[in-house]
Amino acid sequence: MSDFSFIPPTSVATIPGTHASAAFTTKTSEVFKEENDIAPIFISERMKYIPWGGDNRMPYNIINLIESDETLSTCQMFNAEVCYGSGLVYNTEQATERVRSEVDDFTSDNDIASYFLGVCQDFKHFGFCVSVIILNEDASRIRLAKGQRVR
Repeated sequence: MSDFSFIPPTSVATIPGTHASAAFTTKTSEVFKEENDIAPIFISERMKYIPWGGDNRMPYNIINLIESDETLSTCQMFNAEVCYGSGLVYNTEQATERVRSEVDDFTSDNDIASYFLGVCQDFKHFGFCVSVIILNEDASRIRLAKGQRVR
């Protein structure tokens, strides 16, 4: 590009007469500015929360953006799988037979691998995750571990 008559809004252009280039970008303060004011939402006099974005749908919007780009989606899955590593490993070598049996029952009744991968995806997408632990009737054991995915 020999002159600056037309510069796309986000581009890299060669500066005439030099061995240098310039990057032109959009102001990020305008790109990421919310259309709505983000203010606390009151649940009661003593309880309030801050919404996720102006429309309180930021996690859904992030997932839609990730899933709409094949490269980004693949890279994010790779990142989650790297975080996942070898998966969840439990060791019952020194446990009693009764405990070993209960652990085996729990892991066969719950899709722990899928749960843990979902946790890793949420960490990679949002920087945090939320898990729900459902206890049995007398609250003495975990009946179900379930990742609360945005989907």
